[in-house]
Amino acid sequence: MANSILDSDGFVTVAKKKSVKAKRLLNNCPLTTLVAESVELDTCLKSILKAKRDVESSSFYNSFITVLAGVTKELEKSLAEIVCFGLGRISLCKAAQHQLGLLLLLGEQFQCPVEVFDPVFSSLEKNVIKELKLKLSPTNCEGKKKPVLSGGCTLFVFPHCPKELSNNLLYTNWNPRHIEHCILYSNSFEKIRLDIPFRFLKSYHYLLQSQEIVEEVSVPNIFHFLDIFNDLSLHYFPSHLKCNVQSSFWESPEPNYPASETEIVESG
Repeated sequence: MANSILDSDGFVTVAKKKSVKAKRLLNNCPLTTLVAESVELDTCLKSILKAKRDVESSSFYNSFITVLAGVTKELEKSLAEIVCFGLGRISLCKAAQHQLGLLLLLGEQFQCPVEVFDPVFSSLEKNVIKELKLKLSPTNCEGKKKPVLSGGCTLFVFPHCPKELSNNLLYTNWNPRHIEHCILYSNSFEKIRLDIPFRFLKSYHYLLQSQEIVEEVSVPNIFHFLDIFNDLSLHYFPSHLKCNVQSSFWESPEPNYPASETEIVESG
């Protein structure tokens, strides 16, 4: 078993085979046990901007931009907006700060607005979003959000979020006109289908059916903290795949998740 040492920033140095070392970031950041309001606004902003610079200087970011540009070129649509659900505690968690850094860079790169929401956001974190000139969604739509339809497309970012969010997004846009305007950066659909037994996926009709109409492109996980962007892929819905399905394919019953299985934080 590899040896690991936790440092003061919540990072883990993992000794791998052949003595190769790599830093990993804990998904359940130990700092998230603190009270968010104990972190000052300026301190939080400095941490996020530092994380943004860290992402910007990485090979991962250059790769991400190249892959995303290829997707928008194939769709023949510009990126009109970015919507992110499920960032987590951006005042405390290093992974969330780096993911937010990526959103800020993408907003600048494509010159489009960025909207975010997470039901766990504290009052401090909402103020951080305001200071960064991002839009805060007013309600918890549980992933049921439509994209822009005026020639562009929406990049939805669900970083390591419950699969209900992705399934809800697909349900809400389950028609040929809407789905072609969606790009989703989220947990790999293919990995979900392969890793989870079918009996536990029966409630996720759209994640299962989407394999008929989706193209999935993985972005190489070459960021130096391996737990931030791992197992995430870009998903999009090209016209040639949509044309291959029957009209009945687009029937869209509302998802119903067993209470014992769902991980989503419901509205209300």
